[in-house]
Amino acid sequence: MSETPPVVPVVMDRSPRLKWFSKLIARTYMRLFHQFEVLGQEHLPPRPPVFALTNHVSNLDVPAFALADPYPGSCLVAKESLTKPPILRQIMASWNAIPVSRDGRDSSALREILRKLREGRLVAIASEGTRHPSGGLGETNPVLARLAIQASNSGIPLVPVAAFGTYECLPRGAKFPKPGKVKVLIGPQYNLDHLRSLPKDEAVRQAQVIIRDRLLVMMESGLPIGPPAAALPPITRSIDPPA
Repeated sequence: MSETPPVVPVVMDRSPRLKWFSKLIARTYMRLFHQFEVLGQEHLPPRPPVFALTNHVSNLDVPAFALADPYPGSCLVAKESLTKPPILRQIMASWNAIPVSRDGRDSSALREILRKLREGRLVAIASEGTRHPSGGLGETNPVLARLAIQASNSGIPLVPVAAFGTYECLPRGAKFPKPGKVKVLIGPQYNLDHLRSLPKDEAVRQAQVIIRDRLLVMMESGLPIGPPAAALPPITRSIDPPA
């Protein structure tokens, strides 16, 4: 018998007016110039917490992921440089952004990610810990794979989210974006519970492969699907209380 789901507190945005206004501008731009759409929202649970592991190939990914998010109070993990200019710092703060160093090894940021998840929020982070230089998908950052295992063991659903078309519109090094189709693909949620019996290093290695495969299948197909042989049992565990 599954445990009774915990009562998740209602979370709010820091600056709802600024967030609403900035997302309105971003949504208008993305729809006009990039025919923006989101596929696979049915894969999201009715309410958070959710740990979303994403690809990251373009600076257009940030607004695309923000517009695909249906929950209040969600947190997008972003590189520190995006929070330094005063205007961007205010906008990113209104989006509850968590600044993190490029290598994904910022221990204070990792603790903040877990804290936000346990508050009942969606947290999204690039699986590689950085932007891919050529639009592909590299190896999952082992620190983030370990974090995904910890979140999954606490009963928090993992959801793969892929930006599709952003690299073609704004590749690395380009100063201005060009028109083109952009989609955000939300794949089926999954867990890593079956890895808990393995030695830690082996569990991390397998988690890295699973996370990457979940994203790669969407990047290659342009569809919000999971790998054919990656069916996992439903998540039934409760969320661990905050430490």
